[in-house]
Amino acid sequence: MKVKARWVAWTAWAQALGPVRAAFLGSLLLSFVAVQGHLVNRDGIYYLETARAFLEGGWLAGLKTGEWSFLSMLIAALSFVTKVSPETTAQMLNALFLAGTCALLTGITRRRLPEAAWLACLVVLAMPAYNQYRNEILREYGFWFFSVLAFWLAMRWAESSRWREAVACQIALAVAALFRLEAVAFFPALMLWQAFAAPSGLRVRRVLEIGCLSLAGAALALLLFGSGLLAMPHRVDYYLDAANPLRNWTILQEAANRMSELVFKYKYSREEAGYVLFFGLLTIIPMKFLKMTGVFVVPLLMQVAARPGRDWLARWQPLPWAFLAYVLVLAAFVIHQFFLVGRYVSFLNLLAVPLAAGGLALLMQRFPRWKAVMLALALLTMAANVVSLSPRKTHIVEAGAWLAAHNASASRVGVDNARIAYYAGWRLSEPLILDRSALVQALAEKRLDSIAIEVPRKDADVEKWLAENRLQVVQRFANKAGDAVVIAVPASAQASPSMSGRSRAKTGSME
Repeated sequence: MKVKARWVAWTAWAQALGPVRAAFLGSLLLSFVAVQGHLVNRDGIYYLETARAFLEGGWLAGLKTGEWSFLSMLIAALSFVTKVSPETTAQMLNALFLAGTCALLTGITRRRLPEAAWLACLVVLAMPAYNQYRNEILREYGFWFFSVLAFWLAMRWAESSRWREAVACQIALAVAALFRLEAVAFFPALMLWQAFAAPSGLRVRRVLEIGCLSLAGAALALLLFGSGLLAMPHRVDYYLDAANPLRNWTILQEAANRMSELVFKYKYSREEAGYVLFFGLLTIIPMKFLKMTGVFVVPLLMQVAARPGRDWLARWQPLPWAFLAYVLVLAAFVIHQFFLVGRYVSFLNLLAVPLAAGGLALLMQRFPRWKAVMLALALLTMAANVVSLSPRKTHIVEAGAWLAAHNASASRVGVDNARIAYYAGWRLSEPLILDRSALVQALAEKRLDSIAIEVPRKDADVEKWLAENRLQVVQRFANKAGDAVVIAVPASAQASPSMSGRSRAKTGSME
């Protein structure tokens, strides 16, 4: 009886909380767990470096440090107001953005498929595609939040036809573009949505309503940049180049010609090299998407296969149009650059959350005996995204602290990992950040006095490399897994008394 009473009380509390608030609070809790013991990621170090430049040197100094630096500006402004460190501010900001994204997607699902709302809360908190990045400081969180907010507002506008939602939707997308310029692709996606979905007599009006600000912005940009009154930002120029199909086709043909000479043996297969390369690059997108969906790939495919495509496409508008627009953005990027980072694809998985939640509800209806197993797999996936069992990288933090204490001039130290410089408290422009061969050359040219290199446990040849380059180890910091940071000087150099004395005192405890 007590167990039943507790279950009833817990159920009542959960219903009072609701799936949307549960998604928001659950996301904040997962982000808090994820950041424990993790180092700042390399992109995060760049954003924090730029934020520090804003705080210390003003807006002009910050703008010189980074070109597309809206996230850094936001971190700096909030850090200045709250008096909280930029790193903590960035982590809190990203946690709030991701929590808001999870809540909005749960709300979208509850609006269109109420019976799957709680499952959407579970799916959005457990899908690996974006949850695995919770410990990192990234621009993507702001891009995700404001893009999904725009789609949520667009759904409200489609039901109410109020100008307020239409304008707010476009403003949200403009803010999303300040984080990642790819959000601009969603403006034509929303306009195409209305061009096909609106009643025949209202199509032009509704297209203009949902696209008025973007059309006005495009006309103003064309006037300013086309007339030469403003110089085209480098980042915008890069995106326009990447979106140019003729430019991409030329790049593809050049790569295909080189590939045909090196890979294909026969004449007839060489003629198809361009097609092989083109379609091979495009398959990266669905492969990464399915891989990062994790265990939810089954309910996702179940939903797609069980219902006619027209039904589920119509239910989740305008998300399918946004999905298509972003696929085209990824296709242009992968053809232009010949690679695709997993987190770039993650937004596709976010857009697929309502569909996966509907598929999971369908699976539980058809296989009720397996409901507990499905829930357990989802919860295990959720935990695996944020809990790491690998040893922490304490050696980088310890090496950074040691370097800060033993080097009067950061400009005379070289590192092969920006994290070492960050945890030494140095500006990234102070030490030389180069690969190993370049560091050795800088030592030979007397531009450096010492170097700090990261040595993975699998790097068994590091001692041989040190000996070949006549480098003497001053200090070595290692974690429990055997990964290390080695601080070395030329063998002919004479270590200062303070350095040699203190390093011997720590050697025993570190090795």
